[in-house]
This record gives sequence, C-alpha cells and structure tokens, in this order.
Amino acid sequence: MSRENNLIIKNSGILFLRLVINSILGIFSSRLIIQNLGASDFGLYSVVGSVVVMMAFLNTVMTSTTNRFIAFEIGRGDMEAVNGVFNTSLVIHICLSIIVLILTETIGIYYVKNYLNVAPEKITDALFVLRFSTYATVFSIVSIPYIGLITAKERFAAQSLIEIVRSILGLFIALVIVYHVGNRLRLYALLLAIASLISPFMFFMYCKIKFSEIVKWNFQYDKVRYKEMIKFSGWIMMGAAASVGQTTGAALVINAFFGTLLNAAFGIANQVNSVVLMFARNLGQAAIPQITKSYSSGNIERTINLAAHISKYTTFLMFLPSIPILLETNYLLALWLGKLPEFTITFCKLIILNALVGSLGGGLPALIQATGKIKYFQIILSTTSLLGLPIAYYLFKAGYNPRSILIVFVSTSAINVVVWQILLKKIIKFNTSWFIKTSYLKIFYVLLIVSPIFLIRSLIPMGLLRFLIISVSAIIWLLLAIYFAGLDDTERSVIKQIFLSLNCKIRSKHE
Repeated sequence: MSRENNLIIKNSGILFLRLVINSILGIFSSRLIIQNLGASDFGLYSVVGSVVVMMAFLNTVMTSTTNRFIAFEIGRGDMEAVNGVFNTSLVIHICLSIIVLILTETIGIYYVKNYLNVAPEKITDALFVLRFSTYATVFSIVSIPYIGLITAKERFAAQSLIEIVRSILGLFIALVIVYHVGNRLRLYALLLAIASLISPFMFFMYCKIKFSEIVKWNFQYDKVRYKEMIKFSGWIMMGAAASVGQTTGAALVINAFFGTLLNAAFGIANQVNSVVLMFARNLGQAAIPQITKSYSSGNIERTINLAAHISKYTTFLMFLPSIPILLETNYLLALWLGKLPEFTITFCKLIILNALVGSLGGGLPALIQATGKIKYFQIILSTTSLLGLPIAYYLFKAGYNPRSILIVFVSTSAINVVVWQILLKKIIKFNTSWFIKTSYLKIFYVLLIVSPIFLIRSLIPMGLLRFLIISVSAIIWLLLAIYFAGLDDTERSVIKQIFLSLNCKIRSKHE
C-alpha cells in the first residue's frame, strides 16, 4: 500500500477519533441546551440561525475553493503560488465577512421584523440572536483560509484538536445555561459568539507558527488569480446554495406553515443528521487533498480510482451510525431528550435516508473540483435540489403533512445520483459501468444482507435489552457484510495486512 494511501487511512483514523469525542460532547451539550432553552426558544434559535446560515453559505463555497487551489499548487510543488493563493483567499474572505454583516443588518433584520412566525414579545430576542449569530459566522469566515491551508497540508491532528476544544467550550456553555436564571436564549447566543472567536484564533496561531512563509502577508494584485478563484467559487456557490437552501429553506417553510415547535423537531433531526454526516465527511476530508494533488501532478488513473472507492467507503461509514439509529430511533430519542416535539422521529428517519442517498456521490465532488470542469454539474444539480422547496411549499399549501418536505428531498437526491453519472460520462469520459460495479453494486449487496435485521427487530419488545441486542448485532452484521460482500479481494488483503502489522507491533511490545 502506497505512502499516500497510508496517509489517508491515518488521517481518517484521526478524524474518526475527533468524531467520536465531538459526538459525545455534542450529545450532552445539545440535550442540556434543548431541555433548558425549551422547545419554543430552541426552535426560535434554529430558524433565526438558519437565516444567518443562508447568508453565510459563501463560507462553505470558499472552504471548497481554498482547499482546492492550495492543494492544487502543493501538488505542483510551487510554494510561492501557495502563498499567493492563501493571501488572495484571505482578502476575499475579509470582503465576504463584510458582506454578511451588511446582509444581516438589512435583509436579516427586515425578515425577522416582518416575516418571522414568532410571538411579538420574542422579536427583540430574535434580533439579538441574529446579530450575535452573525458575529460568530464572521469569525468563522475569516478563519477559512487557515483551515484550508491546514487541510491541504493534511495536518488533521492539529485541526481535530482545535475542533475538540471548540466542542468542550460548547459543553461548558450548555452547563452555564443550566444554572443561568435570566434570559437563557440571549446568553446562549452571546456565549456561542465568544466561543466562535477562540477556534479561529487557534487556527491563526498554528498556521503562523508552522507555515509562517505561506501565511506571510503579501497583498495580491494579480487580477487573474482573483478572477479565477471567484469564478470557480461562483459555480461552487450554486451547489452550496442548494445544500444550505434545503436546510434553511425547509426551516423557513416549516416555520411559515407550522410554527416554532415543528422547527424544534426539524432542528433535532438536523442535529442527529449532523452526527451521521460527520462519518462521511471524515473520510472525504482526508481524501480530498490527495485527489486534488494526484490530479494536479498528472496521475489521473489514481484520481479516478480514489474517487470511486471513496464513494463506496463513504456510504459504508454512514451505514455504521445510520442503521442502528434507524432501527432504534424511538428509543434513542426518548432516552436522549425525553419528551419529543411531534414529527421528530419521522423527521430523523427521513433526513438520515436523504443523507444516505446523497452519500452515494462520495468522492465525486472532489474529482470534479480537481478537474475544474464544474459549470454544468453545479447548474443542473443545484436546480434539481432547489426544486424541492417550491414543491414542498405547494404540498403544504394543499394540506399535506410536514413529512412531505423530506420525502421530496429524498426524491431529488435520488435524481441527482443518476444525473451525476450521466454528466460525468459526458464531461470527463468517466467509465460509468465500472463505477457502478465498483461502488453502487457493492453497496447494494451490503444493504441486501443487512435488511433482514429490520424485520427481526419487531420480534423483541422495545426497551434497553432490545436496543443493546439489536445495535450490537446490527454493527457486527454490517461489518461482516461489508468485509465479505462490500470489498474485493485486494481490499480484503489490505485489511489483513493492517491487522497482521498491528498484531506484530503488539507482540513486539510484550516481548
């Protein structure tokens, strides 16, 4: 196994450890926040925070853009160009943070005052939350070039440590809220804004110490570079707008028809979904720099091979949390939060299903971004995704229940899976049949083998015993299915080598 592939495995392990720690901290923090803010205030924070996320989707756009351009230049071995890309990105992000502030003080405030479905006495709280959520977003935007550099350099241990510190601060904030007797919603927004300043500062200091030459300030006058990055990010923006628009738009549409209690249910479902998505993002995040560097160095065969296998592994990783959660959604949510807002369980199941369908793309976005041929992908896929919002709006207007919006999203995600393959074949001569055989067919085999456990579950009464038996059995069953049906002979051989190597190291330590 090559050094580069070993690095992907090592970084995936680091990111997985970060996931476990952050998930545990997040579960405790969110439980305390939801219980102590109350369903209505939590729903209010979710919908107002969504307004900020809508305006800050440029953040996501530039994360992808910065990662791509820095990793591309590193792959070419041009360190002077890396410094140029970093400083160009920093200037763009400073401008974006100013734009977000302006949008908040105009469109954001106008929306809250005129359209937010909330009790009149809560308007001032909503405005307070909006402003301080925006400050947190601005800090995050300015830190993106530093995160992009750390990701491109594949220093995931440092990045994970900083993000764990941020999660610890989140738990601390939740504990403070428990013992606060005043306006908890305002205090929560204020403390989050303060905590959001700490992690960007840590990213800045790490890059200043480790990559001082790259982050050295050097204002860029090269209009071509600005134009290239902005043009690239402009197309990425369509995909980011579609992704954020689904979550944010759904929150706003749900609020318009059903109020903040349903927003609380949707917010809880999104928190569960974020844990599931982290399993996929960890592997993708570890592989993206390698995919980009392989492409920029001219190793096209390895680039395409990585993208195909990452797509398969991403879905397998998402199965690990998703299947136990889908099997025991009722029990887990009741154990976690106690009393639940209506539709919470249905929202959780459908939003996880949507994430699983979306994960079938896996490494393909990184492949497309590496090539730079993103125009038609973003136009078509973004249009398909965003069509879900007006369809859901008219369904609600026609009297359909709240779950309809997520059923629509699952349908558009499934359409996008098909569109991915068609466009890849036409634009970069992608071998679609090979990809389906390598990735999708293996995923189907694993899903087929695991599916009977959903029937077995109904034979055992709900409770702690069933949860333990079904969850452990599901994970073991899933791992065996992945090993024997999801992997080919070469992949199984690599796993055997890893275990043999670990076994040898353990024995040598005991001797």
